[in-house]
Amino acid sequence: MLALVFDRVGEPREVLRLADVPPPQLGPRDVLIAVRARVIQPADSMFIAGRYRVKPAFPQVAGFDAAGVVESTGVEVSHVRVGQRVGFRYPGAWADFAVAPAARVYPVPDDLSAQLDDGVVCQFGLNPLTAWGLLDVARLPRGARVLVTAGRSVVAGLLGHLAQQSGLVAERLVRAGDSHSLLDASGTQMLAQADDVARALAAVAPYDAVLDAVGGLGVPALIAATVPGGRLVSYGVLDDRPFEMHAATMVYRNLSWQGFGIDGWLNQCEATTLARAQRECWELLSRHPELVPIAARYPMRDFDAALAAASAGKGGKVLLV
Repeated sequence: MLALVFDRVGEPREVLRLADVPPPQLGPRDVLIAVRARVIQPADSMFIAGRYRVKPAFPQVAGFDAAGVVESTGVEVSHVRVGQRVGFRYPGAWADFAVAPAARVYPVPDDLSAQLDDGVVCQFGLNPLTAWGLLDVARLPRGARVLVTAGRSVVAGLLGHLAQQSGLVAERLVRAGDSHSLLDASGTQMLAQADDVARALAAVAPYDAVLDAVGGLGVPALIAATVPGGRLVSYGVLDDRPFEMHAATMVYRNLSWQGFGIDGWLNQCEATTLARAQRECWELLSRHPELVPIAARYPMRDFDAALAAASAGKGGKVLLV
């Protein structure tokens, strides 16, 4: 089969090559998938460069997130069937065929399949489930206020819709140059604007939870904008600079601060919770495919052009088809 592989860590456009390699071996709890669409995510470049939490084993097939059709299943697999369309997230996705543990394979519901393009399905395993999982760990009652940073991101858009469905009041914090804007859940209505995070948030009521993808020097202002007993959930480090904070800030206001990673959440997630998450996310994407926008589609042989387009980061995700 054809696959995009690398034999050493480095920049993707320097170390990736298209090669004919043996198909992956199917284990008893695995699913073999004929891949039809693959999405280029920031984690892919980190993985190829050796900077991701998952490390390559050479020769390594690149890619994590993809969509396809089930070719065969291991003897212990029961929740997917041959011929079913699925999304999945597992190393080795940028190939004609891929194997993934059944626990990381997400069947497209039959009643929604006609409404879901492969370009949408291949994005399912990361951002939609991340958005749902973030609200799950935040444990907010109806009517609670939640702030989402990196407010123009795909996760923020998904969070806005999921929060509204759950009866929450969601707002999105966006940075453009030296300006910080506070937007409503839809990302269309301006609520406040200032030259730093603290001033932008001072104009609105405090939040029961903050879901932060940024980190860095703005974190103290995010903590200050939470109610006593509130929660900060960090799920990204776009800015990993250190900052100073006193323990008393957390202790005296009884605040909680936790990290979130999609794999950690999936590993501890109960089967009924994950089934609910999948159904709600599939339904949301069937109604609003624009929440996971697609910028371009390239054949795998044109991977260099696809990687260049993905690096430009304009207008949505770049797919390898």
